[in-house]
Amino acid sequence: MIRGMTGFGRSAGQAAWGGWAWEARSVNGKSLDVRMAGPPGYDAVEFEAKKRVREKFQRGSIQLQLRVDANRAASSLAVDIRELNRLARLARRHAGPALTASSMAELMQTPGVIQGAARASTAVDEGAVKELLAGLDQALEVLDAARRREGETLLGLFISMLDQVADGVTRAQVLAASQPQLVGDRFRARLAELAKDVEVDPDRIVQEAAVLATKADVREELDRLVAHVATARALLASPEAAGRKLDFLCQEFNREANTLCSKSASLELTNVALGLKSVIDQFREQAQNVE
Repeated sequence: MIRGMTGFGRSAGQAAWGGWAWEARSVNGKSLDVRMAGPPGYDAVEFEAKKRVREKFQRGSIQLQLRVDANRAASSLAVDIRELNRLARLARRHAGPALTASSMAELMQTPGVIQGAARASTAVDEGAVKELLAGLDQALEVLDAARRREGETLLGLFISMLDQVADGVTRAQVLAASQPQLVGDRFRARLAELAKDVEVDPDRIVQEAAVLATKADVREELDRLVAHVATARALLASPEAAGRKLDFLCQEFNREANTLCSKSASLELTNVALGLKSVIDQFREQAQNVE
């Protein structure tokens, strides 16, 4: 079953050390591009998160966002008394012996006085990493389900368009049967118009007409179109990512349809070929949405 590349997944939870929330957004992309925004100090989480995304998806531009609300009580805060006393002595020396409450508060905010706060904001322990990655897995499952739902919608469109291509090829096969005769008749009529008073070898006329009829033979193109339809159906039924293969197959579809137009000897066949090109263009546009 094919999957799309557009979707959104979210998960949130609460742990002893605080709360967290993951958001995963995905849009179309020619390859897999993974980016993450999160709080500082979560490098280990970011590295593993990108790895898990690459293991789960093969195409698309995916943006991860992690929000963490750590409990301050759980961050093992500690006051460096020695540093605080040193700063207090300096303050008394310059501002007098009495220290007000506001002055002490300002000293407490001096970097290095409170130990643990910085570590809590710039580092995460192994247990928290596991909890966060488990939450990421939940968000990625929701994202994957959204991409699968898009794939189900696209699958219906692809099947309908392939049916139209198959019908067009069938009509073209009927019209192509008269191609050699039409080319030969047109050649003879043109020759008669240009050389009314010139004697032309009948055998030479037959040979030239045969050459032109061979060049106008479109059976190979139609056979390849039939094969391409079968290949496309197989790709749509495959569990593997089919986006790049479908994109390449569309180029082959278009090549055969263009050749069919150039070789056509009748307006009816030309119209059928143009109809095929229109459906193929729609197919290729939708294939850009497939993983």
